[in-house]
Amino acid sequence: SWLTQQIPRNILRKTVCRAALQAPACLTSGEGKMPVNFEPAMVVPGDPPKPDGAAAASSGYQFAVVRPTSAESENRVSVAGRNSVMAKQDKPNGVQALRGRLVKTGWYHKPSVTAVRQFLQGKEFALFMVACLVVALFLPDIWVLAGVNDSIFIDTLLTLVAVAFLVELTLLSIVDVQYMLSFFQLMDVFGTLSMIFDISYMLGTPADEPLFASNNSDSAQNLMLVKATRAAKVGARAGRLSRVLRFLRFLPFLAGGDAQDDSRTGIASMISGQLANLVATRVAGLTIILVIVIPFFDLLTFPQSDYSLNTWVERLSVQIEAGRAADVGTELDMMREFYSKYEYGPFEACIGTPISEQDNGKTKYTGFNCNNNLLDTAVGQAVANWRSDRSGPPSESSSLYVHTDTFLVKFNMYYNNQVEAAFSMATMVFIIIIMVFCGLALSSVVTELAVRPLERMLGTVRSIAATVFKFSAEVAEDDDQEENVDIDSSNEMKLLEKVVQKLAIIADLQTAKTVPEATEGMGDEDIGILSMMKGANIVEEKAKNERRSMAVPRKKAGAMNIRLEDFGVSQEVYNSWNFNALTCTKEQRKTISVFTISKFHEVGLGYINTTEEVQMLTRFVAAAEKEYLPVPFHSFAHAMDVTHACARMMRLINSSSFLSELEEFALLIACIGHDIGHPGVNNGFLSEVGHELALQYNDRSPLENMHCAKLYTITGKPESNVFYNLSKEQYKEVRKHCIETILHTDMMAHQGMVKDLQMIFQMNMEVFTELQDVDNPVLNQMRENAVFSEPETKVKIMNMILHSADVSNPCRSWEVTHAWALVCLEEFFAQGDQEKMLGIPVQFLNNRDTLNKPNSQIGFIEFMIAPFFTAIVRLFPPMKESGNNLVSNLQQWQEMWENEASPSEEERAKVNARVTKVGTNMEDAINRLPIA
Repeated sequence: SWLTQQIPRNILRKTVCRAALQAPACLTSGEGKMPVNFEPAMVVPGDPPKPDGAAAASSGYQFAVVRPTSAESENRVSVAGRNSVMAKQDKPNGVQALRGRLVKTGWYHKPSVTAVRQFLQGKEFALFMVACLVVALFLPDIWVLAGVNDSIFIDTLLTLVAVAFLVELTLLSIVDVQYMLSFFQLMDVFGTLSMIFDISYMLGTPADEPLFASNNSDSAQNLMLVKATRAAKVGARAGRLSRVLRFLRFLPFLAGGDAQDDSRTGIASMISGQLANLVATRVAGLTIILVIVIPFFDLLTFPQSDYSLNTWVERLSVQIEAGRAADVGTELDMMREFYSKYEYGPFEACIGTPISEQDNGKTKYTGFNCNNNLLDTAVGQAVANWRSDRSGPPSESSSLYVHTDTFLVKFNMYYNNQVEAAFSMATMVFIIIIMVFCGLALSSVVTELAVRPLERMLGTVRSIAATVFKFSAEVAEDDDQEENVDIDSSNEMKLLEKVVQKLAIIADLQTAKTVPEATEGMGDEDIGILSMMKGANIVEEKAKNERRSMAVPRKKAGAMNIRLEDFGVSQEVYNSWNFNALTCTKEQRKTISVFTISKFHEVGLGYINTTEEVQMLTRFVAAAEKEYLPVPFHSFAHAMDVTHACARMMRLINSSSFLSELEEFALLIACIGHDIGHPGVNNGFLSEVGHELALQYNDRSPLENMHCAKLYTITGKPESNVFYNLSKEQYKEVRKHCIETILHTDMMAHQGMVKDLQMIFQMNMEVFTELQDVDNPVLNQMRENAVFSEPETKVKIMNMILHSADVSNPCRSWEVTHAWALVCLEEFFAQGDQEKMLGIPVQFLNNRDTLNKPNSQIGFIEFMIAPFFTAIVRLFPPMKESGNNLVSNLQQWQEMWENEASPSEEERAKVNARVTKVGTNMEDAINRLPIA
């Protein structure tokens, strides 16, 4: 049937009828109904199966079976029938078969066995075992911290705890089939056996006996194994932590299987309890395994150890055997001085012979007979008279006896043992926190992500089923054998089977397009209604989307035929970075500006095509030129130069593939107006002197705001309104782009723009590097255009285009770069002269008396322009010529600086390193290497 195909068999058995092993009566109940006292199953470590008929908190969910029609009789089976079929298809493995046979025995369900099982799973016994666990985990380390020199009490207490562990392990293995051969039984066996490492009369370390360590490789007590052995003991002790999971079932977070919330949906509620429990226990189990296994790797590796202990003993032993008494005394004093800066060190030394015994072919040392008279009298006297400034530890187990065959030094390791014990306790506490709280947190997350949506969906199924299906009393009267289906108590999966087709229809209706795309043939009223529904002018939106690829040719009749040769500029120079606006006349600059804008798009495209449109553009350029002041740098020559650079850059990067014609047109107009009315001083100067522009715009980009205002003052006049043929929506869009890009020519926005471009590359690294196909450049360009076409990215790219054109002078040929640098510095110097005259601080680049021109350009390019164009070249490889020009010009400035300033070799080397670094970064950008 559909149900048996859709629901996993193990989930259906555990959540629908507690599985055959736990509630056999479920499979034999009449009509396949759920027993009235049904209790959902919850898999808890060691949780015993409840006896048949045990009272439980009823969830209130009861299945009712509808007699199938003749057409469905062959495909539908009862709930009990489905479970029987699944039991045959899902053959149990060996462990499950063994558990099943034990459950079926009469002995397993005896009242005494059930009572023992319930007692072991009770809260009181769990609390008692948690107390035992705390003792087993922390008492050995507390004993070390306290420095107790006796093992009787701790051995007695740990023996009682080990017996409790063993009793629990044995009884659970006998009376609980779920515990048998489970992960938790294995962990309990491991944890119980690990107790022998803490009990001194077994394999533990007695508190009143020192630790012997020899440098003999055949010794079973080699010093190199001490640390690894202790770490392994800590790992073995972590095996006891599985008992913490016994207490998890009593936490409210995991009580979903025993106490159902009426507000939650039936099957989802059962799954929630099981899922939360299983996730928590799996996380805890994995944590325990990692903590147990990892320390044992120290036994297989070269342990970290303090070799100074053996070294000092070896050196002294050699001196003693050679009979050099004076050297022995000196060495002993040196050893004392050496360890004076550590928390551990020697407190006694003697000459003698070790006491040993053979243990499986290994020499085991059990003591050392001190007798300083065995060797030369002077040597023995030197050793006997030596005194350490350190006393012995309170507990003999914190003494480390390091010896050779003739000499022994006793080390006080009490502080180290205390630190190790404290870290061991902290490790256990941390493991418990991770095991319990992180497990529960993960359970909560999984439940929220997986179970809550299921609950909402099944709740919706119930609501829809109550509306879609109407089971009336007359139906039951017509057929006495057919039972009513209770929507409130029926299984959600059965209801889902019935309404799935209705849900599919609803989904289809929900996803269907209700607003037609085509508007041809519609009246104004219909279009108005559709626009109101979509919240936008659908005709204008459609036109904007189609403009880039489906532009309608504009009128071409009467267009002016302008050629570069007509005003004395060659095509070759114009289409290169050798073009120099400073050498052009006033009329040439205006004419070239008109030519650049009107000829940017192909004939019939764009927004300057007809004679009337060209004449309007000409009047606009002339009006803008009049507003530019006769300052050295920010003159109309600069405006024309930026317009030329912007147009050239847009062609190089193929901007038409991600910018619309309107956006490109807006950028070109912004170039003409981006510095209108510039007074030849910067924003800092205006703010410093309290200029009216700074006051008007609150010191926030006053010049750039003024440029925007003057631009739209010009376009506000009918005779120079270059936007006259745009629609209202187009005008708003162009105005938005012009203002946005001009405001971003403020150098205060420069660093943010560099970071934006770097972020675009970093966030789309796979597009620009990993997915590049050398055999398919078209595909590469399409992927990159998709990135640049994203709305936020497009705005940043448009800002970059205008700003880069504005500061592109260092990226031209050397002659052009040098000429523009000189006029720029002259404007700076003019401002500096005003600053001197007004008695205000002279800005760094503005002092004509102290500034070294080449050196200023080196710093300007290195810190401002190079990072910006490096980011541009990395995104747009066709801009690499500008990058190469920048590096070449920087080298030219370096050579000029060296000739003028005659720097020292050290200064020359520093500047050369800076210039080389710029070149390296630009080369990396050209090759699109990751940002360093």
